[in-house]
Amino acid sequence: MTAAQTIDEIQAILDRLRGEVIATLQVLGINSLKSTSPLPEAVVGDAVERTSVESRLVSITTSLHVIVFDLQRTGKLVWLENAQPYVMVAGASRPTVRLLLASGQGLDLTEPAKTKRVTVTVTTRA
Repeated sequence: MTAAQTIDEIQAILDRLRGEVIATLQVLGINSLKSTSPLPEAVVGDAVERTSVESRLVSITTSLHVIVFDLQRTGKLVWLENAQPYVMVAGASRPTVRLLLASGQGLDLTEPAKTKRVTVTVTTRA
């Protein structure tokens, strides 16, 4: 089993998101979405204003929303230089979440086990 990402490693990946526009937020883990209003589609077109990570809780603040990912113990971020919407392919491991950016880049949230524990919460900014 690989070592968990450090807070500094996670923040270095998150720093790449600032100023980017969200094209799609795919929540692929069946029980990962912990909010129902707004739906993940609501963040499409939002610009990322800031990011943070504390105690493996990742926050992405956009122009209109806050997206929080709880990485639990084993979740990790993987930067994608050329990101496409996830399509089910036999034999390929599925990320728990895929965040696609208008620039064509993106971010996967992955975890080693089949039991998906990474969670996603989307809220509207006050």
